[in-house]
Amino acid sequence: MDRSAVLRSAALLRDFTDVGLKILADSTVERTVGPGEYAFRSGQASDALAFVVRGTLQLMPTDGGAPIGEVTAGDCLGGLSLLVDGERVLSAVAVDDVDLLELSRGAFEELKKAHPRTALKLTLCLAQDLAERLREARGPLREFLAAEVSKQQPEGR
Repeated sequence: MDRSAVLRSAALLRDFTDVGLKILADSTVERTVGPGEYAFRSGQASDALAFVVRGTLQLMPTDGGAPIGEVTAGDCLGGLSLLVDGERVLSAVAVDDVDLLELSRGAFEELKKAHPRTALKLTLCLAQDLAERLREARGPLREFLAAEVSKQQPEGR
C-alpha cells in the first residue's frame, strides 16, 4: 500500500506537502478489520488517529442502538486522541473489509521530537477540523456548549 497516496486522499491533510505526507505515512501502521468486527469500542482508551483506506465503518452509540453514521475511504476518526487522554465515545463496526492507517499517540510523540513541523501542522489541522465541526453543530450540542460556558462564568457577569 502506498501510505502517502492514501493520506493524500484524506480531507484532514489537504494542506500537507508531499514531504509532510511521507513523514506522516512512515509513522503509521496498517490494520485490517473484517466484516462485523469492531475497529474500536465505546469506553476503550482513545489512543490513535485512524484514516480509513478502504471499506465502511458504522458508528454506533454506547447503548448499542441504531448506527448514527458511517465513515468511508478518505475519512478519519480519533483525532482528539492525539491531543488529549480520553475514551472512545462511539463504537465503530466494519460493514465490509476495512483497511486503516493508524497513527498512535506514541508514534505522534516520536513525530513531535523527530519532525516538529509535521507534528505541528497535524495539530493545527486537527484543531481546524474540530473548530469546523463545532461551528456546524446544531441543536443539542450547541445547547450543551452554551450551558458549559455559562457554568464557567463568574457570578454577576
